[in-house]
Amino acid sequence: MQYTLQDILDKRFRELREAIAAWSKETVVVSRPFVPHKSSEAAELNLMLVRTIFSKWSIEILTVLYTLKPMGFEGLRRSLKGISSRVLSKKLKMLEDRGLIEREVLNTRPPKVRYALTEKGLTVSTLGEPVILYLRFKEGLFLIRESVTVPSEIFVRTREG
Repeated sequence: MQYTLQDILDKRFRELREAIAAWSKETVVVSRPFVPHKSSEAAELNLMLVRTIFSKWSIEILTVLYTLKPMGFEGLRRSLKGISSRVLSKKLKMLEDRGLIEREVLNTRPPKVRYALTEKGLTVSTLGEPVILYLRFKEGLFLIRESVTVPSEIFVRTREG
């Protein structure tokens, strides 16, 4: 049977979704004493986190630092076309206070600052990467410049599954 790249990716994302759903259910069971019992309380906490951590420019900063690695203030500002220096400073401070990024003052003349993801920021960004890949795939935003060969172990596992 012949499989298209779309078939393979659809199946892989479906498998990932099912694995993540199972992991989440298991984690809720393990952490039961610390998790709200009412769905409305859980939704309220989730919305509080989303509004804080993923507010305007925050997700963009995390994405740039995840994709392009540590960089200085001006590099971030240039990468985030349209953000003012004041807003960028405010967002960087908030993300630093939340433990998602770290600020390092470099011993240079004049002194420079470099921002990088913390372990927590790296985890959040890594968990978000499949979401971005899925959306790029579904929106047709993959740029294929040459023929693609799917590694045989992925193809065999996908065919058998």
